[in-house]
Amino acid sequence: MASFNKQVLGQAQGAVGDVTFRKRNGKTVLSSKPAPFTPGMDVKSLARRGKFLITILFASAVNSVPLLKNIWTKAAPAGVTTFNFITRTNYALTGSGGIMTALVRLAPSLGFNVNNPVIAFNPDSIKVNLDAIGTSAGIDVLSEPSIKLVSVVYFGSPVDTTLKKNEFLTFVSAPQAANISSALEFDLALDDVLSQMLAIYQEHRGFFVLVTLDAEGNVVRYSNTFAG
Repeated sequence: MASFNKQVLGQAQGAVGDVTFRKRNGKTVLSSKPAPFTPGMDVKSLARRGKFLITILFASAVNSVPLLKNIWTKAAPAGVTTFNFITRTNYALTGSGGIMTALVRLAPSLGFNVNNPVIAFNPDSIKVNLDAIGTSAGIDVLSEPSIKLVSVVYFGSPVDTTLKKNEFLTFVSAPQAANISSALEFDLALDDVLSQMLAIYQEHRGFFVLVTLDAEGNVVRYSNTFAG
C-alpha cells in the first residue's frame, strides 16, 4: 500500500486496473484490489464449512428457547452477542462427524450431574428417565421448587433427498416438583408433524439439560448436557 501527500495525480478515486484509490485523513491511498475469493473444495475445507453450518443451526435452535437464551446471555462476555457466544462455544465442541458425535452444550458451562439417563424416542413422545439427583447438586427445593427438562433434537440423513439435510427441533417439558430424592420421569409429547420426523430422517440425536426454577420461573441452576 502506498499514499500520496501531494496531489500529483489530482483527486484520484476508484480503481485503475488492479489498483484502487481512496481518501484517508486527507491523503490519497493506493492499494491492490483484493483477489476474488474461491472457497476451497478440498476435503478439509468442505468439512470445516460443514462443521460451521451445523454449529450455526444448533446455535439457532438453542437461542430460540427463552430459558436457554437467558442462561447464555448472563454468561456471555462483554461485547459478544448471545448467539455468537453459543456458536463460538459449540464450534469448538462439534466433532468432525458433526452433531451426532459432538459434545455440544445447551448451557455455557458444566452444571450438576445427572444419573443414569435412559432416553427413548417413541412415535408420539420422547421419554427420559433419570435416577434421583441427590444432594450433591446443591439444589434447595425451597428456593428452587420446580424443575424442567429442555431438549434440542437433531434430525439428519433424510430418506428423501429433496428435504433439508439437517433439522433441529426444541422441546420444553412441563414443570415438575424439584424432587432430589426420587427418580425423575419426563414425557415430551410430539404432535403428528414432529412425529413424522422420526420416520423421514434416518438419524436423530437428542441433547438434554435439566433446569431448576425459582417461584417466578427463573432459572437458578442447570445440569450437564446429556445426549441420547
